[in-house]
Amino acid sequence: MKTLTSLLGAALLKTAFGATAYAANPDVYVVNFRNDTDVKSQALDSALPSAVAIAGVNAEQVNIDTSTAAKWEKGAHEAFDRDIVPIFNKWVGLPGFAAVVDAKTKRVIGCVSSQLDTTEIARELKKMAARATGNAYISNASTNAQTTQCPAAHNVDPANL
Repeated sequence: MKTLTSLLGAALLKTAFGATAYAANPDVYVVNFRNDTDVKSQALDSALPSAVAIAGVNAEQVNIDTSTAAKWEKGAHEAFDRDIVPIFNKWVGLPGFAAVVDAKTKRVIGCVSSQLDTTEIARELKKMAARATGNAYISNASTNAQTTQCPAAHNVDPANL
């Protein structure tokens, strides 16, 4: 009985503290490149979770936070766990936007930033997730001049210059 109690207690602790909380099979990763001192990051931090919920897509948010060395390392591990290290390497250290990545192909579909409001981010996430799943997305014509183009690579391999 003592062994069973110990095993059950260990399992509960593992579940509560050790398990990474993320969707089992997301369609897209929303990779938030952020830093506590960046104003754009702070604005996106408040909009992104709501936008993902509004969009109703099967997405997992991954934070790549360069505020401290420990957070930077945690972000590197999260990228490694999801096999998106090339995306981490491309933009780590450039805060204030989120890259939307196809979870199966590991390709970047597009990016969102704090230039968009929560509703616009949700609409773009829904379009990008539809692209990842191979579904058509019908949208109304829009006069929105905002873009979902990603920033230029922040980190470039010197061998490729």
